[in-house]
Amino acid sequence: MGAALSGCSCRPSEEQPSRSLRPFLQALKAAGGVEKCPDAQGNKRFLDLLDNSFPELELYRRGRIQTSPGVEEVGNSPTEYYRMVGAIVALLACYSSAHDEEFGLECVSAGQRGPMSLDQAPGKFIDMGNKKTEYYHFCENFAKHVATEADWWGMMIFLVIHDVGKSDEFRKVVNDTLPPHQRTHDHDKALSNALKNEELKKQLLPSVMNLSRAQQESISAGFATNFQLPQLGQGEIACINFRGLLELERQHLVNGTLHFYFYHSIFDIAGASCSEKFVFPLALVPVYVGFTSAMDSLITKLLEDPHIDERTLYFNFLYTNFQKSYPDYEKDFSTLCKSIVFCHETGLATLRVLAMTRNTYKNPAKVTELLLGDIQQLVQELAGSPVGPQIMLYYGPDLLRMGLGEDLSDLSGQNMMHALEALAHLYRKARKTLALARSGDYQYQLNVAPLVTIIKKAGSDWKGGRQLREMVAGANIKNNALNTEGIVELP
Repeated sequence: MGAALSGCSCRPSEEQPSRSLRPFLQALKAAGGVEKCPDAQGNKRFLDLLDNSFPELELYRRGRIQTSPGVEEVGNSPTEYYRMVGAIVALLACYSSAHDEEFGLECVSAGQRGPMSLDQAPGKFIDMGNKKTEYYHFCENFAKHVATEADWWGMMIFLVIHDVGKSDEFRKVVNDTLPPHQRTHDHDKALSNALKNEELKKQLLPSVMNLSRAQQESISAGFATNFQLPQLGQGEIACINFRGLLELERQHLVNGTLHFYFYHSIFDIAGASCSEKFVFPLALVPVYVGFTSAMDSLITKLLEDPHIDERTLYFNFLYTNFQKSYPDYEKDFSTLCKSIVFCHETGLATLRVLAMTRNTYKNPAKVTELLLGDIQQLVQELAGSPVGPQIMLYYGPDLLRMGLGEDLSDLSGQNMMHALEALAHLYRKARKTLALARSGDYQYQLNVAPLVTIIKKAGSDWKGGRQLREMVAGANIKNNALNTEGIVELP
């Protein structure tokens, strides 16, 4: 692996920049921008500059990338490479906008994008509209955390390496240095393990080695949290996912470390739709605004109470949006919340279920009633108190929200009852596969995307929670060799 990296086609060139983002931005501009040259061929000079500057990018080009739990690209597929390029361009667009240039806004909004850009009518599911002011505000806020050109350069490298742990090749090298019980397919943990090992950094992450010691420590501290910001607001992550944040040294809460780590998720999502034919990212304003708000709220809560526990942190975070969405039910719910046991068990489970529907389900009292009933096992799973690893349903919010179908008023509660029984059944199936797990101190991710695909294909013919329960009953689960990830399979 080391020889392959140092001997790849990414050799230094005369165009290699001196740790400044400006040459990359100039290369994008020279190609003509998104409207003239949206594809990889038209931006060849820019891509060559990236490849010559960051040898780690070669890993994304080689394929064999775990794009999500249980899903792997074929060899030599460039899909993940262009997603990474999109994330980098999203950062460069922010850099340009923060320096009062129009080009940055054009990168994320101009061109033939349809309703997903800033300058088109709102889309059906993502309310874009004309939100240029909000985008500039996002760029200004981010720039507050990057005082120098060296800080911008460090963020660039942060993006370059942030998904290298998805590479089978990378993880194998890292796992071979660890005892069996510490090996993992979790890409963030694999990267974190590499960042802690000086020899692995030299071998696998040469761009990181060229950063200052403080920048290296910042990147390492961020990935050591193993925290997933995109899944936070929709109640998808397991409670154990907060432990890394709670164990983070206070200095990293105030010196920008956690901000950089959280912001990388936003740039990553902006570039997720990029491809060889269109390398420019989207300015997903709701994502930018929503995530930065969630990020600031979470950091504030951590600073206010450094001794807070993971369940309280999760509960308090979800409770804010719950109050806004369900003011009538909140009065009764707050009475129940006088019991800390309720807050940490059924209360947290209620908030997570509602958040998974994006707080669009209209009968919230029924959720609490059902969770107080005969599905206590589901409460234990959602509240992070099972015996064994905690389970995260990857794409779980899509599964529940779409699985409920059109009846979100659900006056009888039957629709939600069947949907929760489906979730409970999934957890039971997954729990059986984890009976021989090496420990209970980690998060196991179960990818339920195949079930979501079936619901999408059914469209208006989908019958809601009852059909969801019936579909889950026939599902099987296939785990990886380390029992850290799995994917749902249907006959």
